[in-house]
Amino acid sequence: MAKEDIFEKEYVDESDKNNLEVLLEQLNLPPAAVKFVRENKRLVQAAVAGLVILVVGWSLYDSYRDGRIEKSSEALFAAQELSGQEMLDKLAEVEKEYDGTDAALWARINTAQEFLENSQMSEAQQKFKELRDDIKSSSPLWPLVSVGIAQSAEAAGNFQEAVSEYGALMEVEGYQDIGFLGSARVLELQGNREQALELYEQYLTELDPSDALQRVMVEEKIARIKTAQ
Repeated sequence: MAKEDIFEKEYVDESDKNNLEVLLEQLNLPPAAVKFVRENKRLVQAAVAGLVILVVGWSLYDSYRDGRIEKSSEALFAAQELSGQEMLDKLAEVEKEYDGTDAALWARINTAQEFLENSQMSEAQQKFKELRDDIKSSSPLWPLVSVGIAQSAEAAGNFQEAVSEYGALMEVEGYQDIGFLGSARVLELQGNREQALELYEQYLTELDPSDALQRVMVEEKIARIKTAQ
């Protein structure tokens, strides 16, 4: 009886091989790995199928998301081309239909701004506050929305709230001008001229020397208050 050669492969007809067998040969895996795959063929096939489903599902989701973003942007642009109540209605549609997108967020901002421009102060303030509750304080939109709250509060005669909102903006980079001038202006409206004067003078010390026009404007405000005292 001839001795069996352990290095001699057992002949297998190609037609008897399944796809997995062919793949194992092509990958040239270590014997231990090949043995594991063969012994757990169903498990491996299920894992591969799950991976395929995951990849295809993710691809379809990306396609859906990209399409939704594009449609939301188009809808927002179309709404902005309108005016009055018609624009507000379309902005509301964008906000509802595309909730969670940047377009929906800007639809809310545009709605609040429209209320402000139409002197609907209560509606504007409510919309701005709802917006701020939904965004992080680190968002670049946070101070922009805070300006809306301050302006609507000032226009509605809620001076204490307006001063508080403008005061917070005095600490935000890029919004100090709005914060200082807004706070001082409202204090003047309240008749608190001394406090307004202090703010104007403080603002003047922090103003960039190169900003000549702004400096002249603030100096005029200071002179006016001092003359009235």
